[in-house]
Amino acid sequence: GEGEGEGEGEGEGEGEGEGEGEGEGEGEGEGETDPDSDEDGDGLTYAEEEQLGTDPTDTDSDGDGLDDGFEVDEGSDPANKFSWPGDGIWPDLSDDLPAEGSSYGEGDVLPDLNGKDRFDENFSLDQLYGHVILLDFSAGWCGPCHTVAEGAEAMWNDHREDGFVIVHAMIDDWSGTGNVSESFKSQWASEFGLTFPVIGHRSNFNNTLSGLGSAGLYTGGIPFMVLLDQEMRVDQAYTGSGVEGRIESRVEELLGE
Repeated sequence: GEGEGEGEGEGEGEGEGEGEGEGEGEGEGEGETDPDSDEDGDGLTYAEEEQLGTDPTDTDSDGDGLDDGFEVDEGSDPANKFSWPGDGIWPDLSDDLPAEGSSYGEGDVLPDLNGKDRFDENFSLDQLYGHVILLDFSAGWCGPCHTVAEGAEAMWNDHREDGFVIVHAMIDDWSGTGNVSESFKSQWASEFGLTFPVIGHRSNFNNTLSGLGSAGLYTGGIPFMVLLDQEMRVDQAYTGSGVEGRIESRVEELLGE
């Protein structure tokens, strides 16, 4: 009885070992011999993906919602989820968000905020999950908002590859009509050379501003800026111009720069 048992055990072990070895060998051989293959269909060859450090079996290696080949064509890095083209081409990292936010105090995960961008496309703040986000509520008629907007693109470009982004949430136009049209958002972006998201309309933001007001963070003045950490948690709030240096220092701390 004992002898038979030992014999069976050895036989099974040998069989499994041989099978695994053969399978691995075949797989490696195929990959090495065809550098021009495009297994995931993202427009990049195996050799190109190897050079870029992307995954030849995944169309979207960095998980930002943009295919690797498309990112290469647009000049962004397909291996870095914080590198994306901008100017209407936004990432979508919302699938990574662990849970929707429900409150507005410091340390709370901010509930999602939605609006239309200047290209009349739907935009959700949750798409930027994983970034440090500066959410700036501004209006066209507001002088201090212009001052902050003048330095915004440069601040973004200095830190964007490390995971920082700015979003301008426009609550009013140049003349106080309350109408944040597509053309106004385009004018605002053009005036200050902005390629990050500029979104509206104020009705989209009422719940957010009301919640931040109840939490004692929003007191009615603009520009009103909320800094969110990588988990969409409210880090700090700022009102008015002249606070940009403090904001940038805090951004660098959160990014670990």
